[in-house]
Amino acid sequence: MRIRKFLLDLRDRIVRGSQLGKRKLDLAFTRRELDERQRELGERFRRLSREGRVAVPAELEGAVAAVREVEERMASQQTDVARLEREATSEA
Repeated sequence: MRIRKFLLDLRDRIVRGSQLGKRKLDLAFTRRELDERQRELGERFRRLSREGRVAVPAELEGAVAAVREVEERMASQQTDVARLEREATSEA
């Protein structure tokens, strides 16, 4: 009898652990989907604001300026990389 109870308890713990693992995996996938949707929303808003099709609320001006700064830095870095690649291929 004790072995049977032990096995039943073990089975229940395994089932609960499996359910917990699945729920955590579902949560991770949902979080990833939310991140993707928020990224898409941000990109669309940024494009529309650059085109002057939507006004940037005062509360978001700092965030938009920070994004603009990173975009400019990235463009500069891409220019540097392209220049260095051209130099490397011309020297080879």
